[in-house]
Amino acid sequence: MSEEQKAIVRLIRAEALSKNRHDLLDGLYADDYAFHGGAAYGELTGPEAFKQLLQGMSQVVGDYVETVEDQIAEANKVVTRPRGHGKAIGELLGVAGNGREFTATAILITAFNPPG
Repeated sequence: MSEEQKAIVRLIRAEALSKNRHDLLDGLYADDYAFHGGAAYGELTGPEAFKQLLQGMSQVVGDYVETVEDQIAEANKVVTRPRGHGKAIGELLGVAGNGREFTATAILITAFNPPG
């Protein structure tokens, strides 16, 4: 199951985020899904809230492409380290977009519902 879970996370990062294919998220998230996004995004609950976050991000970040650098899976969790590249095109946290390119990395922990 771990390889399948890692593939789901890679699909989300490479297609849904990088190519704005938010339709790929349908059916992947439980109704009680929680996204903890820190100061920039806060906490969101439910799959539709996450889709709205991604749609908003596409107005703030242009030409965004993300790749998965590392992944570790154990039991029902996948830890992923993505690296993203894009352009700051819109306001985020009160800072205006300036069109400059940036690179960002993160550590994500994705918990899957146990089978059954």
